[in-house]
Amino acid sequence: MSYDIHITRAKHWTESAESPITIDELKSFFADKNEFEYSDKISVSGPFGEISIGGDFFNWKSGEGMIPFQLSDGKLTLSGADEGDVIDKMKEIASELNAKVQGDEGEIY
Repeated sequence: MSYDIHITRAKHWTESAESPITIDELKSFFADKNEFEYSDKISVSGPFGEISIGGDFFNWKSGEGMIPFQLSDGKLTLSGADEGDVIDKMKEIASELNAKVQGDEGEIY
C-alpha cells in the first residue's frame, strides 16, 4: 500500500469535498502549463499485462517521467510521492490554488 500526498483546501484532506478543487478549475489552471497534460485514464504495464485506471488525471512530464496527479473528491492526490522535486512541484501548485500539501497522516509539507 502506498502513501498518498494531497493538495487540498480543507483543514484535513479527508474533508476536501467541503471546499473542493474542481475539474473545471484545474483544466483552466493547467491549460497554459506545458509540462502538464490532462487524461481521463492512466495505463500501467506489469508482468501480467496492462492495467488502466479511469479518472481525472493531470500528468506532470518531469525529468523522472510522467507523474500522475489524480483529482478525486475535491483534492489532487499523488501516490508514493517522495521528497524533492515532486513535493516542491506540489507546493507550487498548492500555492497557486490557495491550497496546501498534506500527507495521509495529516502532516503539512
